Parts: sequence; structure tokens; C-alpha cells
Amino acid sequence: MTDENIPNALTVFRILSVPFVMFLLLSGFNLAALGLFLFSSVTDFADGYLARKYDRTSPFGKFADPIADKLLVSAVFITFVQLRELTAVPVVVIISREFLVTGLRLLGATREKVISASWFGKTKVVSHIVLIVAITMDLEFQLTWLELSIPWLIYLAMATAVVSGADYLISNRKLIKECFLD
Repeated sequence: MTDENIPNALTVFRILSVPFVMFLLLSGFNLAALGLFLFSSVTDFADGYLARKYDRTSPFGKFADPIADKLLVSAVFITFVQLRELTAVPVVVIISREFLVTGLRLLGATREKVISASWFGKTKVVSHIVLIVAITMDLEFQLTWLELSIPWLIYLAMATAVVSGADYLISNRKLIKECFLD
């Protein structure tokens, strides 16, 4: 494998890991699922870092990387609904925000405008990873302090999803206006 293929290979790995993370969670192999999820999450940072550092960005990476991220996190949240660890409402809020931002990025692409991740978007990612770690650890260990913190982490995850979604809408209102008024 050449250096230029490594970022794309990491993105493909992340996509391919999704059904395995879901299977492990549904089968009760919570720590294995958490390990694979965290490793896959680290590949998200690694692929972007390597692509930028070595000037190996590609059209495939620009398209597939954000999809891989959303697919991984959304699949885990949906699995938590199946396991009755989350209700559907926070998951719908979180996934709706993902569709909204993806739609904005697609609109931007039609106008050759790149919509980069914002500080709010990065905060949202951290809050979602923390929630996923907390729920998975609670599945495994049933610790009282985790059980008590999870409702607050759910509210935080929803709040960061809503705030970052609103931030993307406000920051890109000119683009939205151009696309819908032309």
C-alpha cells in the first residue's frame, strides 16, 4: 500500500468496522465493541492528519470520511436504542443534525464551497464519544455513578447536536439563501 492510500484505507476500515461494532454490542461483548469503536474513532483523526500532513487529500476521502464518521456514531446510537439503553428521541435529534450538516455540505459542494468542521461540531463529536463510552461501560459494569451521569450526558449530546446544527445553519445562511433563491 502506498502512502497516499493510507488515509483512504483508514476511512474504509472505519466503514467496515460498523457492523462488527454493532454485532459485538448486540452480542454482549461490550468491551470488545468499545475497543473497536475507540480504535475506529482514532482512525478518523489519523486519516485526516495523514492526508493533510502529507498532502494526500483525495476526492474519495473528502466524500467518504464524513460519511464514515456519521455511520459509525449513528449505528452505535441506533444499537443502543435496540438494547433499550437510549430512547429514540435523542437519537433522532442527533441523526437529524447529521443529515442537516451533510445536506449543507452537499449544497456547499454545488457552489464549490467547503464547509469545514466548526468548534461546535468538534465539541459535539467529543460529547457523543463520551456518551458512547459511558453507555458501553455501564452495559459492562453497571456502576451507579455512570447510571446517574448518563441522562446528563444524553442532554449534553442532544444540546451539542442542536447548537452545532444551528451554528452551521447560521454560518452558512448566505449559501442557503443563494441555493434556494436562485
